[in-house]
Amino acid sequence: MTRFDSATMVAAVGEGRYTAELDPGYLIGRAINGGYLMAIMQRAALIESPHAHAVSSSYHFLRPGTAGPAEIDVAVLKAGRTVATVQVTARQNGAALVTGTIATATMDPSAVPVYEAEPAPVPPIEECVRFDPRAGQISTTSFIERVDQYYTQESWDRINRRAADPVPELVGHVRLSEVDGRDNDDPSLFLPLAVDALPPVVVTLDSWRWAPTVELTWHMRAIPEPGPLTFRSRAAAVNDGWFDETVDLWDTKGRLVAQSRQLARSSR
Repeated sequence: MTRFDSATMVAAVGEGRYTAELDPGYLIGRAINGGYLMAIMQRAALIESPHAHAVSSSYHFLRPGTAGPAEIDVAVLKAGRTVATVQVTARQNGAALVTGTIATATMDPSAVPVYEAEPAPVPPIEECVRFDPRAGQISTTSFIERVDQYYTQESWDRINRRAADPVPELVGHVRLSEVDGRDNDDPSLFLPLAVDALPPVVVTLDSWRWAPTVELTWHMRAIPEPGPLTFRSRAAAVNDGWFDETVDLWDTKGRLVAQSRQLARSSR
């Protein structure tokens, strides 16, 4: 079992009730990363569901979490033969941190797409730049020690605001770090973390600041192969203290495995 697998484990303590220990390695500053929370909540939801995969998930972030004990409440709203709908809430000290609704189904790993758009043109991981815009702003047990991020040179220049065209778009590769075991037992469990592991895309427009997610919806499109994921992150509008962020993820075979869209606050 990898560190990521163990860090996302939940324990049943009653009907539809679970506990988890939030690992300080997934802190960004003083707040637990939202993707890591989603991965834990997904684990609990899939235990209660009759299906194996979270195909559509929508989360509202109510307040930041911290390292330590958490409670997960799960309710199956509908258990259909093809799709089940599960409601899940994470709490600390009795206060709700995140609430979500997850549609679950069982995907076929051998399914061949009828149509699939070409993946983003990203150089191999060894030709990209490993980077963390939050370095020096978080503790030694840092998030960057858990998740490796690699950026194209163009994205690197955008993050450092050296690009001639400061478009809010980043491309590169993301994977679990060697510290976390690199290839976790179930590659699909990494997807909710991966869609929220990147720096806020508005970093290309201003220095990095905390940009809290208000709502995030993501879809699982295929069961990923083990290994790094290629990503493209972009915003369509940054306006009045708000921005959207869309993330697409492809696996090592070039298959689209996840898509996400979130609304977040900027200028924090």
